Amino acid sequence: MDSHHRSRRRARNAWARLAVLLMLALLGLNLAAQPLREIPKLTSPVTDTTGTLDAATQSTLRERSLDLQRRKGSQLMLLMIDSTGSESIEAYAQRVFEQWKPGRADIDDGVLIVVAKTDRRMRIHVGYGLEQTVTDEAATQVIDEYLTPAFRDGEYGEGLLRGSDALIGLIDGTPLPEPDNSMPMPLLIFVSIFGTLFALPFIVVPLLGMRAAWRRGPLAFFGRWAIVAVAAGWALAASYSAIVSETSWERFMPLVLITYLTTIFTFFTAFGDGGWRSGTRGDDDDDRRRRRSRSSSSSSSSSSYSGGGGRSGGSGSSGSW
Repeated sequence: MDSHHRSRRRARNAWARLAVLLMLALLGLNLAAQPLREIPKLTSPVTDTTGTLDAATQSTLRERSLDLQRRKGSQLMLLMIDSTGSESIEAYAQRVFEQWKPGRADIDDGVLIVVAKTDRRMRIHVGYGLEQTVTDEAATQVIDEYLTPAFRDGEYGEGLLRGSDALIGLIDGTPLPEPDNSMPMPLLIFVSIFGTLFALPFIVVPLLGMRAAWRRGPLAFFGRWAIVAVAAGWALAASYSAIVSETSWERFMPLVLITYLTTIFTFFTAFGDGGWRSGTRGDDDDDRRRRRSRSSSSSSSSSSYSGGGGRSGGSGSSGSW
């Protein structure tokens, strides 16, 4: 009798185990069938798809990240989403890192912060080049001391501001290669050739016109030189504050072009044949060129942000609140 009961009990246990295995298999198939969450397009160092961060906080975080990139070459990026779905925060952060590529190629000095708001999960993902500075322990400390307490109180902006400051402080202590802001050689050659051809008529014509201007008298001659000097000084002063705050040649070149065009146009108008009578139409054309230059400079600065090709082996730390 006992043998019969034991046989029945073993049979029930076997069926129970089989049922559990079937349930786990079905659960695994269900999870595998769920598509991975789409990764947002990278257009800025700060991306918030949840609408949690206000404009002022996003602007501050963005400027701090861009300042770090100008000073050190490193990139600090932030992504705030609703949920990673069936994927773990670690796996999702790795996919984002591989697509956005924060940090410079072969230096891999990028850091990515991912916050999944509904999941109440976060991740600091570190590139290869910063693993010895932003260590797993340091990333955990940033999460525990800055992010988690603020997130629990609903102060997401404050937590991210303090957390990014801590990460930037760690990166600032790392001896990284200086950012390469030099103009690529093919582009330098093109700009040199184009600039020479573009400048020739603006140089030859005024030189021929100087003689005629001198014949009108020293007052007219030096008076026109004074106008050229005032125009050049105004153009330089208008762009000086922006020039000294930028180190990247991509943003520096449009300002130099504006200064150059303003000065050379005034020079051409003052000493070119026809004097001021031919200046009205030329002035309109020059205004249109300057407006196009400013427009193209503004659009490129707002849409040209991208990763530098950095890689990550999954180093970092995750947390919850």
